[in-house]
Amino acid sequence: MVQIDRLSKLLRNTPLNAFTGWAMVVLLFVLGIVNLMNGRLTWFALIVLVICIIIAPALLLRKFSVMPSWYFVVLAIIPILGSTTAYYLFLTAIPVYFSVATIALLLAAEISWFTSVRMHYKFAIVLVVVTTLAMSGLWHLLQWHMDISLGTSFLLDGRTSEEINAHVMYRFIYATITGIIAGLFFGWYFKKERPGERIELPPQGSMKTPDFPSTVPPAPIYKLLGMSDEKQKLATRIMQAGLFMLFMVGIGMKDLHTTLNAIAGLAITFVPAIIRNKYSIVLDPGLALWITLAIFLDVLGTFAFYNNIARWDNLTHTVSAIVVAAAGYVLIRSIDIHSDKIYIPPKVLFLFILLFILATSVLWEILEFLTDEMAKELGIKVFLIQHGINDTMTDMSFNLLGAILVAIWGTAYLSDISYRLADKFGEKAAKKKE
Repeated sequence: MVQIDRLSKLLRNTPLNAFTGWAMVVLLFVLGIVNLMNGRLTWFALIVLVICIIIAPALLLRKFSVMPSWYFVVLAIIPILGSTTAYYLFLTAIPVYFSVATIALLLAAEISWFTSVRMHYKFAIVLVVVTTLAMSGLWHLLQWHMDISLGTSFLLDGRTSEEINAHVMYRFIYATITGIIAGLFFGWYFKKERPGERIELPPQGSMKTPDFPSTVPPAPIYKLLGMSDEKQKLATRIMQAGLFMLFMVGIGMKDLHTTLNAIAGLAITFVPAIIRNKYSIVLDPGLALWITLAIFLDVLGTFAFYNNIARWDNLTHTVSAIVVAAAGYVLIRSIDIHSDKIYIPPKVLFLFILLFILATSVLWEILEFLTDEMAKELGIKVFLIQHGINDTMTDMSFNLLGAILVAIWGTAYLSDISYRLADKFGEKAAKKKE
């Protein structure tokens, strides 16, 4: 069965492309040996991974002439070649992140071809952008944790905390720019028509396995606190009233930071009601309570607690990450339910949630950094502030903790709203057809 899939444009079945691809595999093998002999185990492991990704289609299809297009292979191995032979030529991390984006695209395509996962090419491109940002965040987070726990000096190398933080922020900015450019380039590549032989890929089943329940699951907040729906709604209203009071206090104290945070937070707490009225999607009271709680804790911290309670910032990052990860889960899961071109099993969706929250963390830290820099240049009070690399990496660690919590219980708690959102997608698609 010939699978009509734009992702299959990544493959070529020509003698020239096959020769070029296998020649680069041999080059990678030599580079791997050099890195292993020099004790560069991280680069050696990366080279092994890249080799496996490049040769996987040939091995799994049992056609050694089928290889990824040679220019994708080149994009994937340029940083490896540069790091091994002429690392000083790389003035920025952009080539590295372009390689990460390319490897992520090839890996996503192969997962879609050879496993039960199914991806539309547009979804794969979005995943590439998210993965590029997430890998940048995860790489620096792991380096920081190793420096703290093992006494290494990957990041904490004697420079001031602010200097290291600025260096990491610029890396995050490079990753963001590169991810977006790579996504645009890959989108152009898939849309461009090119003559060539279609590659015969393994057939994929047309039926989805119902891995997720569609019934209303038990609410963990109710189990944890013993709160009825009415009490949860009452708690939400009390915190909304508290936000309004903080808004008035901010005005009275002429505290612009607290005032803006309070009014913006109060507006966000009414999003569930807006969704209910406009789209007829009723959120569980526990979800509305959780969103309001995240906003309320953050505004309280802005007002006084961030400076007076040591772990308040960690608490707010965990709670906020749970809200963001839950939103990401619902969106991805509803698209999965709605589209026959996309299928994501629960175990893979767990990974997607972690990538999503890591990418969001990177974007948030960039926003804080740029806000700080602009505030310093303009000589105004800083609304979003960073306190060096330790503060940044601690925030990202607690963001990841919140994502893990959602990835663990999200399949049970958020499934119902995902189905309802998918129904709305279906209704809109039907109206467009009419």
